[in-house]
Amino acid sequence: MRKTAAVAVLMAACAASGIPGRYEAVLPAASGGGERHTRVVLQPDGFAAVSSAFSARPSRFLAEGTWVADGRRVTVNLDNQKTMVFERAGDQLISREWDHNVWGEKGPGVLYRVR
Repeated sequence: MRKTAAVAVLMAACAASGIPGRYEAVLPAASGGGERHTRVVLQPDGFAAVSSAFSARPSRFLAEGTWVADGRRVTVNLDNQKTMVFERAGDQLISREWDHNVWGEKGPGVLYRVR
């Protein structure tokens, strides 16, 4: 019963915050060739998905997990990867913490809400 109540509170907090949605960024690839397309999907039920692909390479990256918001701070806990932290600024998610082995020194960048 407590778990159900906690999930309901989390869902209500996430939905009320206006944060759920799809956010995207297109940045130059760190290696110089092509672009890196990044997408973060935050669903009202606390589910999160992060994907990334390079336009000049066939490799793609997808990780799923959960997310939670605390004020303007959005924390995404992905399976098999370090936590990602964003700061919400209007319709933007600004990268603050990430796995440097996956995302490099510049990280995923600023993601813009697309829906």
